[in-house]
Amino acid sequence: MTSITVIIPCYNYGRYLTACVASVLGQQGCAARVLIIDDASTDDSATVARALAAQHAQVDVLVHAANRGHIATYNEGIDRVGTDYLLILSADDLLAPGALARAITLLDANPQVSFVHGRALRFSETPPAAPPASESGPPRIQQGRDFIRMLCEDPTNPVETATAVVRTTAQRRVGGYLPELPHAGDFELWLRLAADGDVGRIDALQAYTRLHGANMRNQYLADRMLGDFTQRYAAFRCFFDTCRDRLDAGAALETLAARRLAAEVLWAAAHTFEDGSVADMRRLCAVARTINPTVRRTRQWWTLRAKLLLGQRGWQRIEPVARRLRGGGLSASGRAA
Repeated sequence: MTSITVIIPCYNYGRYLTACVASVLGQQGCAARVLIIDDASTDDSATVARALAAQHAQVDVLVHAANRGHIATYNEGIDRVGTDYLLILSADDLLAPGALARAITLLDANPQVSFVHGRALRFSETPPAAPPASESGPPRIQQGRDFIRMLCEDPTNPVETATAVVRTTAQRRVGGYLPELPHAGDFELWLRLAADGDVGRIDALQAYTRLHGANMRNQYLADRMLGDFTQRYAAFRCFFDTCRDRLDAGAALETLAARRLAAEVLWAAAHTFEDGSVADMRRLCAVARTINPTVRRTRQWWTLRAKLLLGQRGWQRIEPVARRLRGGGLSASGRAA
């Protein structure tokens, strides 16, 4: 039977750990192992993890004496995997019933696929009911180059890590998470995996992801959008520095990604202006200019410059006239209508 290791990094999530592990061990149709890595938690996480390992032969535990951070923890788990496939599941998240069997079936039948992902439902306390099977569609395979182009055209992360089952041999070829990308490491990793093979998409519920202020993947939200855009830009740079020469039209894709990401930053800058934060708008404009210096030749840029010169009250007076002159070309925020 095909084997898979679910790596569960844990930091102060002992209260969620039992349910998380149960969601893995309850999976049917696969030989699933669990590797819990406690990153020097200050709660009872290590005690809970050791108790689970004592109860279940499929569960192994590593406990750090000192905190190493989530990237080092992820990579340590990846290095220890000896199964066909792997998945990283945060200790506060849950797998949906049948998730691993669906992923493994697709991967077993399509050896050119590097990883598969699917749908996730977010929740705060109690996981919502799973949608009926009739709402699911057939899985599909996307060529790696098409996945890369999709992310360059729309530079947002389409993959929930809790749903991403990776072929271990592909993971070994491309390497692990990059320490210089603490908040966009997964985004960059999906690109590298897509450069190595195809991508599977499962149109079914694969995981439940918990929303709360302490999620590792949400720690940078306090810095609002600036950190997010900067990290995504760094992710693209790391990816293209490594893989540009292996891609068809790699340089053109890099230019496309920079242009689209800079446009998204300017759209966010327009909204910060409308919210009254001119300082944030200026900082976002500076980020957009760093990402794509030619952004200064766009209508979107000059609309924002006009807003800065006129101020909020001045812009509010002339904006209706500007809208009529644009004839629907740009919205009030400066985004294409």
